[in-house]
Order: sequence, then C-alpha cells, then structure tokens
Amino acid sequence: MGLDKTAWYYQKMSAICLTIIAAGVITAALVYTRALMIPLVIAIFFYTILTQFSAVLQHKFSMPTWLAVTVAVLSFLICFAAIIYFTINSVGGFLKGAEVYQENLLGTATDLLHKLAQHGIEVDQASVVNYIRELPLLKWFQNFGRQLFSVVSSTTLIIIFIIFLFLGEKKTLAAPANTTLQEMLSNVSKYLSVKLVTSLLTAAIVWVILLFFHVKLAFLFALLTFLLNFIPSIGSIISVLLPAPVLFLQYGLDVNFWVVMALMTATQFIIGNLMEPRMMGEGMDLHPVVVVAGLIFWTLVWGVPGAFLSVPITASIKIILSKIKYTRPIAELLAGRLPN
Repeated sequence: MGLDKTAWYYQKMSAICLTIIAAGVITAALVYTRALMIPLVIAIFFYTILTQFSAVLQHKFSMPTWLAVTVAVLSFLICFAAIIYFTINSVGGFLKGAEVYQENLLGTATDLLHKLAQHGIEVDQASVVNYIRELPLLKWFQNFGRQLFSVVSSTTLIIIFIIFLFLGEKKTLAAPANTTLQEMLSNVSKYLSVKLVTSLLTAAIVWVILLFFHVKLAFLFALLTFLLNFIPSIGSIISVLLPAPVLFLQYGLDVNFWVVMALMTATQFIIGNLMEPRMMGEGMDLHPVVVVAGLIFWTLVWGVPGAFLSVPITASIKIILSKIKYTRPIAELLAGRLPN
C-alpha cells in the first residue's frame, strides 16, 4: 500500500512538473511566433463567426454552401473596407479643425490659470500657452495613420488564413468528430456571437450620442467602443474615457461634456452588466479572477491582440485541461470550483 501511495504521488508530481515545463515552453513559443500566431488565431475566431453566418444563410435563405460562404466572406471584406473609409474620413475631419480645438484648449487653460491665481496659486501662463501651441497634433495623427496601415497589413494576412480555412472546410467536416474540439468551438462561437451583438449595440448607441452632440471623431470612437468591449473588465472603462480629450477640446468642462460622459457610462453599464450576462447564460465557466489574470497574461504575451483574445483562449485551454485526467483539478480551479 505504501509503495502504491508513493508511486501515485510520484506520478502526480511528475505530471505537475511536466505541465509547468510544457506551459513555459509553449509560452516562449507563442512569444517567438506572435507575428504569425496572432493573425492565425484571429482568423480562426473570425472563421467561427463567418461559419455561423453562412449557416444562417443556408437555412434561412436556402443558399448553396459555396454561395453562403462567398456572401459571408464578401460581407466581412465590405465591412472592413467601410470601417477603414469612415475612419480615415473621421480623422481627416478632425484634423481640419485642429487649430480651432487648439484655441479652445488655450482658452480653457487660461481660464483655469486665472482661477488658480485667484486662489494664490501662481503658474507661468506664458510657458503653458507656448507648450499648448507647440503640441504636435499633426504628428500624433500621422503616427495613427501608420498604425492604421499596420492593421491593414495584418488584416490581409488574416483574410488569407480565413480563405484557406474555408477551402479546407470539407476535409475538416469529413474528419471524425472530436467532442473536445466541438465544445471549444461551441463555447467560442457563443461568446463571440453574444459579444458581437452587445458590442455592436453599444457602439451604435455611442455613435448616436456623439453625433447628436456633434462630437468630432464620432465614428472612430464608436469603432473603438466596439473593439474595446471585447477586452474584459477594463475595455468598457477605456472606451468611455477615450472621447474625453476631444470633448474637452470642443466644449471644455461645460454641461455638454458631463452629459455625454454620463450617457456613455450609462450605456456601458446597462448593456455590459444587465443585458450581456443574461444573453451569455453560464458564460465561459471562468472565475472573474481568472478572467483578469488571463487578460494580464495574454497582454504580456501578445500585447493588445492578446487582450482581445484572452477570454476565448483561456476558456479553450480550460476545456482542454478538463479532458485530461491529471490536469482536471486545474480546470476546476479556473472555473472557481475546488477540485475533489
């Protein structure tokens, strides 16, 4: 009995040590191959959404498979082209009024310095004014343009991966059914579908709010709201704070500034905390602490794309761990349950 117990502990410790070593090696490989792996993983997630869309087209409109797939891919390409077009127009419109916004900033800063002076706080007004006048607004947006070109280049690689995934769909479907893979795809598909709907709704409402108050870069902020909602916990907070500098440049700290900020905060709270949990149901079966830890880990490994992909990747890893005998307790801990 003692020997059997010793052997059991030895096997368990060996499995734990090998798991840790494997995790370290895999993490190093993910960092080293990030230029290729990030577009591939994003393509797989887009592929799961597009396959759902093509399935709807086949069942609702009786389209043949090839036509449904073609419509799904073309819809994706048209949406991406439209986003680039509206983003460029939005940034261009903002740059045309850059001088006006700079004067508004100067006026607000001057008023603030006068109020500070009334309370006995002296600040060199000339230095502040000169600093504001020398702000390189144009250079900042030129850097944004370069980042946008980088995104377009990465998207081209993503589109190529998506096309090859669809081309290999028949072989994939012909392969024997894999319950683990099916569960992963089902969870990821549900998560992405719910997130897509709620993020689109949030972005649309934010766009309407910003347009109603004539806020510049309204489309760009709506687009960023849509994207940032895929980042758990902090994404919605960042999306609310992003328009604040432009609102400040346009309106200062008057009523319009606070009304817009309050409306966007209320939108995020209602959709993110009331509507989305009901649509998600049991969700990805991950503890909130694990979600935050996964966000930090994948951001360190893959940067901003890792933050967007952290939840579905972590959930997929949890499913894989739950199917292996020795790693099942880890999967239970990721779900917030104590292992038996």
